[in-house]
Amino acid sequence: MANNESAEIGDDAGVGENSSDQNLASSQAPVAEQALLGSVGRSLILAAVSAVVVWGALRVMLPVFELPPHLRDLSGNAPEEQQNELMAASVATSHKNAAFAFATLAGLLALALAIAELMSRKQIGRASWGGPLAFLVAAGVAACGGMLGGSLATSTSLPEDPLTKTILLQVITLGVVGLGVGLGLSLAIMLPKIQPQLLGNCVVGGALGGALGGLIFPLASSVLLPSARTEVAMPDPGASRLLWLAVGAIMIALTTTGIGKGKKAA
Repeated sequence: MANNESAEIGDDAGVGENSSDQNLASSQAPVAEQALLGSVGRSLILAAVSAVVVWGALRVMLPVFELPPHLRDLSGNAPEEQQNELMAASVATSHKNAAFAFATLAGLLALALAIAELMSRKQIGRASWGGPLAFLVAAGVAACGGMLGGSLATSTSLPEDPLTKTILLQVITLGVVGLGVGLGLSLAIMLPKIQPQLLGNCVVGGALGGALGGLIFPLASSVLLPSARTEVAMPDPGASRLLWLAVGAIMIALTTTGIGKGKKAA
């Protein structure tokens, strides 16, 4: 009789342990769904590699958009109407090339982060379409940021002080780029479901990282590359552009991953 009672108690204890394990697993599942699983260190490495790849690609590919043929060889003695047309076309071409650069950076960074995150979740099949989705979303949003940056660079609404103008310009444009990366990354992970916490953390983290990158780049450039022209949407080719890409990408990856980890990081 005593043995039977002991067996029943043991069975009850086993059921209790199994129930506790199931409850713990079920409580952790939503946290995993609402948080990024990838490490911050890996994200920083991916960001640095992405920045270098984009820098090299832009050196080869730009300018993607060029002046119309009838304006390329326009002389300084051309009529005023043609001179105005040339100026407007030059501005529009510059804006388009800046948008292309922003889109390339955001797209590649979002692609790398999304694939790495989905591999951490062992969702290899989803990575095959989630990565390209992240690329397209991030590139689309960032292209809008590039056009906005080009417009701000030629606007008279920004302060005349070069450093202040550069900081405001880069904070806004890189903030939009970061927003696109965070949005693309979160959509690649959660669709067809919508996870509000994951979406919000990634978008806010990306935008914050871009804004911080936009703040750090002009200050770092003024110290490391004082002769570089930075009061434009996209810095000139060379070390200045590489620094711009690296700072922007690293800060976006850092805050997107850090904030995106949410409760999982606790």
